[in-house]
Amino acid sequence: MSVLGRVGRTVLTGYFGLLIVFLYAPLVVLVIFAFNDDTVMAFPIKGFTTKWFEQGLSDRSLIDAMVRSALIAGVNGLAATLLGVLAAIGLAGRQLPLRRTVLTLILLPLVVPYIVLAVGLVVLLKEFDMTTSLTALLLGHVVISLPYSVLVILPRLRTMDASILEAARDLGASALKAFALVTLPLMAPALLSSFLIAFTVSFDEFAIASFLTPPGSPTYPVFLYAGSRTPGLLPEVIAMGSIVIVLSLVVVVLAEVGRRWAERRIEARPEGEVQPLAAAPAAAG
Repeated sequence: MSVLGRVGRTVLTGYFGLLIVFLYAPLVVLVIFAFNDDTVMAFPIKGFTTKWFEQGLSDRSLIDAMVRSALIAGVNGLAATLLGVLAAIGLAGRQLPLRRTVLTLILLPLVVPYIVLAVGLVVLLKEFDMTTSLTALLLGHVVISLPYSVLVILPRLRTMDASILEAARDLGASALKAFALVTLPLMAPALLSSFLIAFTVSFDEFAIASFLTPPGSPTYPVFLYAGSRTPGLLPEVIAMGSIVIVLSLVVVVLAEVGRRWAERRIEARPEGEVQPLAAAPAAAG
């Protein structure tokens, strides 16, 4: 390896190391302070304790905010993934007019600041004589999650072999049955990724939630922001935040394991199914 190559490799390795530290150091610090036996979040820590977890789990308002965010995020993940599938099927079609324009409009929320979108949604609700509600918040989250779903599902749909679907139609399957039994299983890894991304986007979204959540029903990010400004609630918020971090890591690992397992099944399935179909004409003859 040349000197320039070694220098480039060293620079890239150092950059990657700094990136990892920048991303994960705050999470590690948060988990450490969750066990700090002091209300002042500063090093060195005063001692080890689990009382903040006990207080956080007994705080009804905090638990309700987390459950509320999880339910909204789950529904948002399902809705965004379903709409993403429908949009991807339309965009993958051969006879869609103004395909680029339609795709641009779908992806537009990616470049619109969430705070601007939140203000626009509030104005729109007032025009229809509607008040802020969790339903309005859910719709806002679906709007910002849909582009991610389309970006995940559409490439998967475009890389699928169209001959497999045509073979199912030739064997007598209807369009709906062929889609349910052939297309959807092949799209399973993309659907799982779409759901997880949409869930995450909704669960930790603050700008839109701060405008659309009704009084007395805050989501977890809104409650977290309010708690961070209240010294008495800060240790509990940090403790519950560390639980969310651990659960998120577990979900990500399980999802990655499930995705790889599904892809191995998908890659192996055609090999086992082609042989009987190929041997059928010979047997019939």
